[in-house]
Amino acid sequence: MWNKLFKFGETPPIRLITVLFYAGWIPIAYKAALFGEEIYRTNTYMTTVKEGYFYTAKAVNDLPKGFVYGVVAFAVAVVIWKVFCEILLIVLRFFEASK
Repeated sequence: MWNKLFKFGETPPIRLITVLFYAGWIPIAYKAALFGEEIYRTNTYMTTVKEGYFYTAKAVNDLPKGFVYGVVAFAVAVVIWKVFCEILLIVLRFFEASK
């Protein structure tokens, strides 16, 4: 399999696009994690904290919101990537059929 994968003209378009699709998940996951981290760091909520004899409000980063936004960003980006790969597969099949 690996010998066919690295030779030009030997790999069928469906296998090529499948490898491209799953390899594309790596940068998508990285960018989604960065997006979730940015949401986590920039969104805060107020909570009460006891300091000595008094209760005071303290701003705390919103971890659940950052996690959910990161997962949603990953899911949306994978769907967009899937559509792009399907369009690319249609184009490759068109050029392969016109040979």
